[in-house]
Amino acid sequence: MKFDMKNILIPALAAAALLASCSEWTEAENKDYLPQIRQDDPAYLAAAMPDSVDYLLMTDVDDLHPVIAAEIAEVRSTKGTRSLNVVDYTTILNAWNALKEAAADTEHEGDYTDEKFPAYCKAQTETQLSNCNRYGFDGIVVSYTTSPKDEIADGQATFMACVKTWRQSNPELLLFTRTAYIPNLLNPELLPDSKFIILVADASRKTASDLTLWARNHLRDTRDKLGEEKFSEFSDRFVMEASVPSLETGEQTGASVQVAAAWVADPTKDTKVDYDKVGLCVLDAASDYFNNLTNYKNIREAIGILNPENDNDNENDHE
Repeated sequence: MKFDMKNILIPALAAAALLASCSEWTEAENKDYLPQIRQDDPAYLAAAMPDSVDYLLMTDVDDLHPVIAAEIAEVRSTKGTRSLNVVDYTTILNAWNALKEAAADTEHEGDYTDEKFPAYCKAQTETQLSNCNRYGFDGIVVSYTTSPKDEIADGQATFMACVKTWRQSNPELLLFTRTAYIPNLLNPELLPDSKFIILVADASRKTASDLTLWARNHLRDTRDKLGEEKFSEFSDRFVMEASVPSLETGEQTGASVQVAAAWVADPTKDTKVDYDKVGLCVLDAASDYFNNLTNYKNIREAIGILNPENDNDNENDHE
């Protein structure tokens, strides 16, 4: 698999944000580059994404608003942008822990023992997976960022078994993997089958040099665990995840999207481990779209860094 023409841009959006943030929308100044989002259309954020968006990831898609669901087909046909729903183990684990805490010292405390977590995990994973077919997504993102110390019983094994079953029934749909540390995955066979592997660096990595060192150590550990031959089966498809500043506080967590884009666009090859960086995933992209102080500034700058020729063409077209 080769990605020679341009770097990939993948915004990730929470479905709930498409509805909740509409009341905070402020019209963008650069309407030609990014179309205005209509106040009366909660799903128009997806359609208003620039043509540079290759894939759109959506979280929290249970009971997806029908207007948003309709946009999945719309952006596919008009922009060629494909949409995937994120199947996230951390969401399941956090929900379980919240239920367990709420049941503490009550008659229901026994319902939330570690031994009962796998059954809960199986049901929740199957629900998340079913949303792909239910709403017509183009595929799924298998998201596992949990560290072993936070695991419960056979949680990951149950989660991955459900994913494997889904994959066997849906081989034609897209599959991405999102992970903070590949050696923690129990099912590395998913990696060669993944079109992209999204790397989630920890929040302490703020500079391009930080990302280089983190990726080197991470991927060298992966290669050493799996072996050179297996590692080479998926070493050409890494995407770095970064976030935009918080809509509530304005604070930046981890590397900015501009820093991560520069890291992706840097053609320098790592001398310690051979891998390819092919794109950028923007976490919680809606915060940048709905921030009336930035009006898409961060994502637009990242697009310009990733694909400067395309960005210059767009600017010249609208002078």
